[in-house]
Amino acid sequence: MLVEKIQELCRRNATTQSSLERELGFGKGTISKWDKSSPSTDKLQKVADYFHVSIDYLLEREDKILKLNSRDEKDIAKSLEKIMSNLENGEALAYGGEVNEDDKELYRVAIQGALEMVKLKNKERFTPKKYRK
Repeated sequence: MLVEKIQELCRRNATTQSSLERELGFGKGTISKWDKSSPSTDKLQKVADYFHVSIDYLLEREDKILKLNSRDEKDIAKSLEKIMSNLENGEALAYGGEVNEDDKELYRVAIQGALEMVKLKNKERFTPKKYRK
C-alpha cells in the first residue's frame, strides 16, 4: 500500500520513483523494498515533505481522502488545452523561441500535475471533513 501511494504521488507530480529516490538521496530500489520491510521514519518524512503530504497520508491512516471526480478531470483537461493552445500560439512563455514537440509534452505533464494538485488542495480547503470520501 505504501509503495502504491508513493507511485500514485509520483504520477501526479510528473516524476518517477527512480527520480524521487535520486532526489532524496536514497539508494536505487529503496522505495520498492518498502513492500516487504518498513522504512525508517526519517526516510518516510523525506518522502512526505517532498510531496507536501503527511506521513499519515502516506500510510493511509487518513480515512477521508479527497479524489478528483470526472467533472474535476474535465475541468483540468479544459484548462490544460487552453494553456497548451496559448503555448502553441506563442501567447505563453517559451524559453528560446519555438517549443518543440518533446518540450510540449513535458509542459503538458507538468501543467496537468500542477492543475490536479491545485484542484485537490481547493477541494480539501472547501469541503467539510464530514463530506470527504
